[in-house]
Amino acid sequence: MGLERMIDEERSALRGDPTREAREWARKMAEADHKISRFQDMAAEGLITFEQLRTKLASQEEVRKTADRELEALSRLSERIEQLERDRDALMNGYAGAIPERLDSLGPEGRHRLYKTLKLGFVADPEENLEATGVFVIGNSASRVSVSETANTSLLDGTRSR
Repeated sequence: MGLERMIDEERSALRGDPTREAREWARKMAEADHKISRFQDMAAEGLITFEQLRTKLASQEEVRKTADRELEALSRLSERIEQLERDRDALMNGYAGAIPERLDSLGPEGRHRLYKTLKLGFVADPEENLEATGVFVIGNSASRVSVSETANTSLLDGTRSR
């Protein structure tokens, strides 16, 4: 499905754990702030010249700008992934909640495309157990789950036996 592929591509752009990466950039920014303060103290005490101070401040300001850009990029990417996941869930809820008459009106090709989108599949084992996998509505959200039933009770007709 295209939406899943988009979400996976966006996640791969994160290069690891976004929370850990954000903490690291925040740490670098705080470290740069601390250095700026120390350099200003050194200049006030006459330990470095104002020219040296300007050079050191410019260097630390560049670190701060880089950290700020990276934190903003992480935030935008995380928000984009969350929006894509909400869109995917809304789409799956819409498909999963479709009434049987609408499914019948799709025709064989449309149903096949829908079942593929929902990743719907059935597998029967020799003991007459039938396993259905796919996206099913549970409460108000669609979830990817696997459901097992005895084949002769039939998930197909909606009845269940104990």
